Amino acid sequence: MTNFKTGGPWVTRFAPSPTGVLHLGNARTAILNFLLARQSGGRFLLRLEDTDQERSTFAAEAAILWSLSWLGLAPDEPARHQSLRLPLYRQAVDRLLAEYRAYPCFCTEAELEREREAATAANLPPRYSGRCAGLCATERAERVARGEAHAVRFRLPADADASFTDLIKGPVTVPAGAFGDFVLLRSNGWPSYNLAVVVDDADMGVTLVLRGEDHLTNTARQILLYRAFGLAAPQFAHHGLLVDPDGKKLSKRSGALGIPDCIRAGLDPLAVVHYLASLSGALPTKHLFASLEDMAGAFNPFALGRGNAVMNPDEMKALSARYFRAADPALQVQALDETLPAGDAWHVMDRQLRLDLALGLRENAATLDELRALLPCFTEPDVRFDSRAIGHLADSETVLRALDEGLAAFDAQARLTPKEASAILHETAARAGVKGRALYHPIRLALTGTESGPELAALLTLLPTDNLRRRIQTALDIISPSNHKE
Repeated sequence: MTNFKTGGPWVTRFAPSPTGVLHLGNARTAILNFLLARQSGGRFLLRLEDTDQERSTFAAEAAILWSLSWLGLAPDEPARHQSLRLPLYRQAVDRLLAEYRAYPCFCTEAELEREREAATAANLPPRYSGRCAGLCATERAERVARGEAHAVRFRLPADADASFTDLIKGPVTVPAGAFGDFVLLRSNGWPSYNLAVVVDDADMGVTLVLRGEDHLTNTARQILLYRAFGLAAPQFAHHGLLVDPDGKKLSKRSGALGIPDCIRAGLDPLAVVHYLASLSGALPTKHLFASLEDMAGAFNPFALGRGNAVMNPDEMKALSARYFRAADPALQVQALDETLPAGDAWHVMDRQLRLDLALGLRENAATLDELRALLPCFTEPDVRFDSRAIGHLADSETVLRALDEGLAAFDAQARLTPKEASAILHETAARAGVKGRALYHPIRLALTGTESGPELAALLTLLPTDNLRRRIQTALDIISPSNHKE
């Protein structure tokens, strides 16, 4: 029996429509296909299904390609465009017409709409009545010769039930009554989704179609087409959909989060791949992965569940923060070098200090932007005190003087070690007779000028002693004007 392990190496594909940005539901499908292909030693292919002339745009195509590149999902062959393969689809349709497996349909959109309305009124699923299926060959030929607008429909065979073994869901049967004779070629000469998919998957050598369960009915249509063409169908696997906490399907039209949103939010691309793949249980989340190759090695397709996967943006952000804090600090320093203004004091710091700052501050940051926001406390010479901080410092003179006395014993340009910083805090607590928040809060306010900012340990160990003392003196001058030096 074929399963994910015995059927490989798998040739998978991701086939988005370039009608908008890559939303997270489609990104998850791309990720699952990529990881499975890599794990099995197969190939991952990309096809752009750009046959919707009204909605497909080059801008959307570029956005999708950029998003896949950002995620690291590089296809093993150049992307194929369906819009460049129209003669191939026409050839396939002509074959079915010649074999009496398809027929021209002259029904107008108004006629088809009336049929749909009638079916809806009768509580029946909308399906084509087959009105043009019974036209004689002579009438069909005459009407086509006159140039009468027509589509081409697939003639459902008598045994139109479509049965297959889904690698996730198990045995599946879609009865013939689920749909009627479906369109293969539109009246404008462009192919329908199902025709193009079958022709392309066969031509590209796709061996596994892994996609969302909302394609089950399409799979039934496609299996019938494979039979009509005398082709072996690929294996199929339909995973559950990505839904929001309310159970609603994520989609472009519903305004779901897209990969561009992740990029703007500063998320780590490897974390996004990890999170979306883990939602089905196919990847563990306890440990981080160094690369997509490591991730592919741990990928377990047998864990892909039948149920829907609930997307939680906060969980994805938390996982991204773990990746950010475990990243190579040299790469983060390089990113800061490249993005901070040329005149920023960051650029005159020696490399070791920049590395120390990245390591010391990233525990309080989840993205590069958040890390960058913490730097002014170390790169700007003076502290800007906000009104709230000044108010809270009013009764802190004893604590600040005790800390200043302890710092006076150290060299002005020295930076405290973590052990020295801990000892200084203990001495300050003893001198001032305070502990806990009464100790830490005023010191943080004096060193940052605000309620938020880097952790106290980072401030005490990354700022030179003379800078610490200067900030403490500034705070003392603010709360005790009489102490101003002449």
